Amino acid sequence: MLETRQNDTTRIAEAPMSPMWRQRSFLALWSAHTVSQFGTQITLFVIPVLALATLSATPGQLGLVSAAETVPFLLVGLPAGALLDRWDRRRVMVVADLGRAVAICVLPLGYALDALSVPLLCAVAFVTGVFTVFFDIADQSLLPSVVSRAQTADGNSRLEISRSTAELAGPSLGGLLLQLLAAPLILLGDAASYLLSALLLCSVRTRHDDDLDRDLDREHGRDDGYEHGHTERRAAPESRMRTRIAEGLRFVLTHRTLRPLALATAIGNLASLGGALSALLTAYAVHDLGLSPGALGLGLSLGNAGALLGAVATGRLIRRFGLGPVLIVAKSLPGLAVLILATAAPGRASATVAFATGILACGVTVYNIGQVSLRQAVTPTALQARMNASVRFVIWGTLPLGALAGGLLGSWLGLRPALWLVGATGLLSCLPLLLAREVRVLRAMPTGPGSVD
Repeated sequence: MLETRQNDTTRIAEAPMSPMWRQRSFLALWSAHTVSQFGTQITLFVIPVLALATLSATPGQLGLVSAAETVPFLLVGLPAGALLDRWDRRRVMVVADLGRAVAICVLPLGYALDALSVPLLCAVAFVTGVFTVFFDIADQSLLPSVVSRAQTADGNSRLEISRSTAELAGPSLGGLLLQLLAAPLILLGDAASYLLSALLLCSVRTRHDDDLDRDLDREHGRDDGYEHGHTERRAAPESRMRTRIAEGLRFVLTHRTLRPLALATAIGNLASLGGALSALLTAYAVHDLGLSPGALGLGLSLGNAGALLGAVATGRLIRRFGLGPVLIVAKSLPGLAVLILATAAPGRASATVAFATGILACGVTVYNIGQVSLRQAVTPTALQARMNASVRFVIWGTLPLGALAGGLLGSWLGLRPALWLVGATGLLSCLPLLLAREVRVLRAMPTGPGSVD
């Protein structure tokens, strides 16, 4: 059995690189990602409306629900990365999908039993967030083991197209469903999407990490190690968890490319749709602008066409202007979008929401494709999970803080003044990239760890 598995791995490693649309494992991964994203986008739209309409939640309570979903990245993100460098990442993603499906089903059950409450929403959001930590870190760490390193940018672009398409259709579909069904019942569709995603992931095959590392060592003439003098020696089975966590954190925080990327993204996430804006947008649109859930969903859907545009145009933008400048401009666009959103008036609310969302979605998509691909390109395979966990610890750790701050600011200052502060914070998030020469002058995607372009 062992010999057969080794032979299979060798055949995969020696096979010539084929177009991505002919690679069954990538297609399965892509399909699972797409299905899950559609369900998730509907849920992200439905839950705040559920809290407002059914529970009369305040902006502060909406902030608590949003924070509960992202605080697991602070609590378990780093251990998850250390564990995922040892565990089967595909299997972890399957278990995480199943766990999220079960957790989401609690909300329709609570609604049926008349037990729905803000604490229950927070509890479900927290449990779902824990599974999402493992799923997302495994997801970003899995792609380089499914496709060749030269194809990771293309693979990330296709995954972003799926995400942007889901963002395009999800809110509109969620708004339509809210006109037909009770909000908790819609969440059953999300649970079903996680189950389908788990089924698709079962057909994904990966190359063994050790074989990938040996390929990269031969390609770059290395015996072992990674950039800037840090030496990554494969940890013995008895190595302690905290040692592996420390290696991942040290790699990110001392890396001249990863450190500014993490800092810029962390600042941006304070003001993002997962941070402060998540606690303000629905209440602002419904209360201050007078939009119905259906009209809000339509405006978000039209605006999210910007994400699709960004996913398609990223490669051309990088080739034309260079990776560093594109990252800097893209990082500033979400802050500009929030400032535009703060100028909305009831008479032109739908158009302003659509326009601002388009700018935000385009900027986020272009930035995410570039920064995720750059992170993967400069990180050895043996450190991929710990790198992603460490980066996620830094950048997602600001999300619950932003959500709580957004809810409090909305309650204390009012929704519109809070949006002005959130937009200004978003604009400042590009400063770490501007100040980092290694990012600012970068023209093309590095070809591997230790390479310079």
